[in-house]
Amino acid sequence: MRSIQFSAVLLVFSISVTFFSCKHDKKPAPAREAKGDVSLGGTFRISESVAPATLDPYEIEDGVSSRLATQIHCGLLRLDPITLEVVPGLAESWSADEAGTSYVFHLRKGAKFAATTCEQSGAEVTAQDVVFSFEKLCAATGKKAYASTFEGRVVGADLYHNGSSGELQGVRAIDDYTISIELTKPDPSFLFVLAQPTTAIISKAAYDNCESAIVGAGPFVPGSEGNEFVLTRNPGYFISDAFGNQLPYIDTLIVSILQTKELQLEAFFAGKLDVVEKLHLDPVRNILEQHMADFSGKDPNYIMERDDNEAGTEVYSIYRKGVAGLPDNMLGYCDNAYVQLKQH
Repeated sequence: MRSIQFSAVLLVFSISVTFFSCKHDKKPAPAREAKGDVSLGGTFRISESVAPATLDPYEIEDGVSSRLATQIHCGLLRLDPITLEVVPGLAESWSADEAGTSYVFHLRKGAKFAATTCEQSGAEVTAQDVVFSFEKLCAATGKKAYASTFEGRVVGADLYHNGSSGELQGVRAIDDYTISIELTKPDPSFLFVLAQPTTAIISKAAYDNCESAIVGAGPFVPGSEGNEFVLTRNPGYFISDAFGNQLPYIDTLIVSILQTKELQLEAFFAGKLDVVEKLHLDPVRNILEQHMADFSGKDPNYIMERDDNEAGTEVYSIYRKGVAGLPDNMLGYCDNAYVQLKQH
C-alpha cells in the first residue's frame, strides 16, 4: 500500500459464537519492556461486517471465521504476513523425500497451547496433538475445510472421513516431537495447506477433559462480549521478533461487528475503531469530506492508503496515526501479532 495525504484535490478527483468452553484467565499481565524500536501494549480495534460462524478450525467455511481463527490458532506451518511465503510454525523444520510424497516435521520443543482456567491447557504441543487435530479435521462435518485440505491428498484421509477406517494411516507420530505425513501423490501446494487455519493444531488434553474445549496455540486467546469479540494477548506465544520481543505486540484485539462501511466509518471517527479497510470512495465520500482536515497537514490524525493489491479497482484503507505493522498482502491474510500502536 502507498500512503496518501487526504486533501481536497483527492476528494474532487477520486473521492454468536462460542470460543472456548473454558474461560481465559483474566489476571493482569505484567508490564513488558520493549527491546529495539518497537512499541508494546495497547488495544487495537477492528471490525467485520458479520460475525464469524465458527472458530472451530475444522468447521470453517467463511472468510470472517478464517480471519479470526488465524489470530487464535497456529498450525505446523504459517504464512509470512508480508511475503506470504510458508515459514515455520509449530514445526521448526521439515523435510521431504525425493518423490515428494513423504514429509517429516520436527516440532518446536517448549511451544505451548494457550493457558486458560481449563486444567488441561497451557500444555506443551506434542505429536499426539497433531495426530488428534488431523483426525478431527478428517472427521469434520463441514465439508469445505476437509475438501480444501486433506481430501485426496493424505493417505487414508478419505477412508477416515467416510468412516471406513478408524485410523488416519498417512499421519503418524514418530516420537513426541516428530510427525510423518504421507501423500497420495506429489503436491507442491501441500505446505501451503498446512499454513491455513483449517489445519491448525489444538490441544487433545483440553478437548478430552474440558468439555470439548478448542484450545489453540496462536497469538491471542478469545472471549466475547455482546457485539464485540475480545481477544487478549497470549503471553505464552512461541514467536519473538528479531529483537527478542515476544509477539504479539498489542495486549488486546477487539473485533466489532458492523454491517456496513458507513457504520464502520462512523465508529472510526467516533474513536471506536483504529482502521477501516476496503473502502470504495464514492459511496462514502460525504462522510470522508466531513473529516478532511484530519487527513491533512504534516502530522495528520488519520492516514489513508490505497491498496495496490486490488487489481483493477481503487480500494483504500484509513487508520489512525500511530498504527503500524498492518497486514498488506495479495490474499488479505492477517496476522495482527505484528501490529504496533506507536506513541506520539
